[in-house]
Amino acid sequence: MFEATLKDLVGKVKGAHGAAVLNLDGLVVEAVDPDGKGVEPDDALPEYGLIVRQLSEIGDAAGIGGVDQLTIEGDDRTMLVRKLDDNYVAALVVDTGAILGKAHFYLRVAAPDLAREL
Repeated sequence: MFEATLKDLVGKVKGAHGAAVLNLDGLVVEAVDPDGKGVEPDDALPEYGLIVRQLSEIGDAAGIGGVDQLTIEGDDRTMLVRKLDDNYVAALVVDTGAILGKAHFYLRVAAPDLAREL
């Protein structure tokens, strides 16, 4: 269902390790690898959906609103997460050396297509 859009997203971002659509309960709906092939999600990947839900709840409680976009930087990879609707997010994992502005741009451009496929 999401595979074509995720494959296109990964193909446009140099240094991409994969992309996925997750729900905020932690279920990975679909994920693709750097070659755009469907894969089983990493065991840690579902936790990002839960993190976005918790941050949105904190933002709402603090009166600043929910989280629309999140960047998590690690030692060797960076994960970009973008909200698709109240229940789903898209995630893109890239090398730390990737151009994050370009990665954010392509994730933002892909988000409406992914949201339509929900």
